[in-house]
Amino acid sequence: MSKLAARLAWPLLILPLGPLSAQILPDQHETPPEVDTITPVPPPEIPIGATADTEATIPEEIQIDNFGGGAIEYTANTGIRFAGPGVKITANTGAEVFADRAYVDLIKETVTLEGNVAIYQGNAMQRGDKTVYHYKRGYLDSTGLRASIDPIIMESGRFTAERVGDQTVFIGRNGGITTHDAEHPDYWVRADKTRVYPGEKIVFDDLKLYLGDTPVFWLPYLSQPLNSELGYHIIPGARSNWGPYLLNTYGLMLGGDRDPVTGENRDAWLLSRWHLDIRSERGVGTGVDLVDTRIENTEEISGLSLYYTYDLDPETSRSGISRDTVDPNRYQIELKHRYQLDFPDDADWRIDSNLTYLSDQYYLEDFELQRYHTDPQPDNTIGIFRRDDNTLLSLYTRLRLNDYYRSDTRLPEITLDQARGPLFDLPILHEGTTSFSVIGEQAADATSSIVNPLVNLSASDPAAKRLLEQLSGYRRELAGALVNLPLDDPRRKELRDQILDTGYTRFRTYHELSLPITLGGFLSVAPQAGIGYTNYSSVDGPSGDFDRTHFHLGLESSVKFAKELGKYRNHDWGLDGIMHVFQPYGSWSYIATDDYELGDPAIDRLTPTTRPRLLDPLRFTAVDQMNSWNVIRFGARNRLLTKRDGQSHEWLYLDTYMDAFIRDPEGSRDFSNLYNDIRWSPVPWMTAELETQFPITPGGSGFNEVNTDLNFMPSDNFQFSIGYRWLSGHPTLLDSSSLDFETYTRINENWGIGTNHSIEFDDGTLENQQYTLHRDFGTWVAGMGISMTDNRVDREYGVVFSLTLKDFPSASLPFEIDAQ
Repeated sequence: MSKLAARLAWPLLILPLGPLSAQILPDQHETPPEVDTITPVPPPEIPIGATADTEATIPEEIQIDNFGGGAIEYTANTGIRFAGPGVKITANTGAEVFADRAYVDLIKETVTLEGNVAIYQGNAMQRGDKTVYHYKRGYLDSTGLRASIDPIIMESGRFTAERVGDQTVFIGRNGGITTHDAEHPDYWVRADKTRVYPGEKIVFDDLKLYLGDTPVFWLPYLSQPLNSELGYHIIPGARSNWGPYLLNTYGLMLGGDRDPVTGENRDAWLLSRWHLDIRSERGVGTGVDLVDTRIENTEEISGLSLYYTYDLDPETSRSGISRDTVDPNRYQIELKHRYQLDFPDDADWRIDSNLTYLSDQYYLEDFELQRYHTDPQPDNTIGIFRRDDNTLLSLYTRLRLNDYYRSDTRLPEITLDQARGPLFDLPILHEGTTSFSVIGEQAADATSSIVNPLVNLSASDPAAKRLLEQLSGYRRELAGALVNLPLDDPRRKELRDQILDTGYTRFRTYHELSLPITLGGFLSVAPQAGIGYTNYSSVDGPSGDFDRTHFHLGLESSVKFAKELGKYRNHDWGLDGIMHVFQPYGSWSYIATDDYELGDPAIDRLTPTTRPRLLDPLRFTAVDQMNSWNVIRFGARNRLLTKRDGQSHEWLYLDTYMDAFIRDPEGSRDFSNLYNDIRWSPVPWMTAELETQFPITPGGSGFNEVNTDLNFMPSDNFQFSIGYRWLSGHPTLLDSSSLDFETYTRINENWGIGTNHSIEFDDGTLENQQYTLHRDFGTWVAGMGISMTDNRVDREYGVVFSLTLKDFPSASLPFEIDAQ
């Protein structure tokens, strides 16, 4: 479903304008009639110099198409009249003029065109009731015409076209512009002085926005560029933790070389977005974003961002959970930048920085909610990277800038990754990785207040039990081992340090050989063998220094069968012939290593998941908790293919597989769950995905999961998406039965309604409700959204408004909001 950014956009120009001769546009008080669109039909032409039943001839400076087929009258040697309806002249300047009728005056050397006149020259257009073209002089008298440059229409009589350097600039005084192409536009943007730079920007001095004849908005100055990132953007609304608010952003380009003629910067490359946000209950915030537009992927490599607000009520919580004292000086400093290095070798060198420094642990929750949902604990890294066709060399550091959440550090980490490729031009392929790391990990400050008291408590103490309940996962395991030791055991302090502030130096290398072969012309087989070594030194914890070796054997195999199922065609279901592709496959992976023991350093460790673990040692990231395993993964892929737009289209995909454990690295399972991954894309307006897993043997994983997602547009006026997730019996993750349902309904040409709901059936909570209303006013699109979020402790409410000009770059309906 499409989304509409909630903002008030200002007029933007899109298309550049070709050079035009300077001219003064006519008086605005001569109101031209509404002009009907004329679609020319190729007519018989009267060629240059031809005779129209008399000695009067068409001047060679023009061509006339009598495409309406009307009568042609003439006066010998003085003129020719085209009665219409429907005449087009093409001037030797390239201008094309359409009108109802025309008269060629051979004495005055003019062509007078009347009735629904439309003049096109490049991207500029003028409309009105009458114009006179002086064909010898190449001059077009546009008195009474309204000028436009797609999509801008300029008010009659108020603009002049002037040459500034090599550019045509339209300058208006006490004039207006609009995009509503009607006799009486719905709105005008007027200013004491307006400068229109086609293809670049519009500059207003003393701007006023008129709806009809009523002024509704004023700015002393506005420079509105073409780029939707630039210019003035405003978002009004209200949130439970902000009160009514007004978010203001102004974007402009910096850098480049200053043009001595126009005073403008050419080749500007630095996008700057300046923020001034007013929140009635939290105060005023201000900041700036600086983005290098020469770099690709500016959404992730976003440049330098600075933001500050003096919070009038920093203890206000969105979650309803009380907070400790929070400093009212709230701020964020962020640098996400990429600098390309130019070295003489053929490799790609770059320096990447990804740094975020926050004033406190609640900043993202209060002021950057979308990021808080996806990245509540920002990473902080700086690195230099070298990439070529075969290797990736990285030298980077991970820093702990924010002390209120757990973070590991790499000071530094050097890694050389070697891509899979032929070994000494043999059919044997090699792939490997080697790294040296100085690694540390520090717990959040809040964790210290839980763990430190445990050093003096025994497992039977009720206080110890209460504190253990506040920990989870790896730390809870270590803390449980701590309280079960005698009170005078020195290992208590070592375990506490390992939980709170641990570190070690690690050298790791692993290399693997493989030999892909095809047997009998149809069976693909790839045996693998790998060996690795890991050394731990300077270990903070009870284990001391030690090393590990890893030995890996593996085998991958698959076979593919295909069969045409006929030429069956069904437009409604998107079928144009069907081919079935069946691919059974299997892989065996064996690892022999020194198993992980509680107390060993484990910063790169396992995290809870519902998906099967990777069986490839090169891509297994929890290297500190790698245990021996012996696993066979087997399954089959089924694909139904059809033809779509002259190409093969995957109509249905089904992957069914499971693991058999000869040795389980995480427990005592004999088999995993049975997994099914399904994708169905029959037609462009409907897609569905389904992921399921469930145990089929008593020794399975012991939990069930279903994930579904359906996007469907049953008619031109209605579309919806529905997603459902059910999880039951997982040993670590909470049970869940949740439904997400989103709709958009187009009531008629002018009205639309959107909804979004999230329900957790496990405890009967309607977690999220959103309702949006859209109104199309022809030139403008107005929107309003309200939302409510229930986090089980408190409820939040939000409202947002938008007013957008349709003719300028903007997102489309419906838009998305959040209760914040």
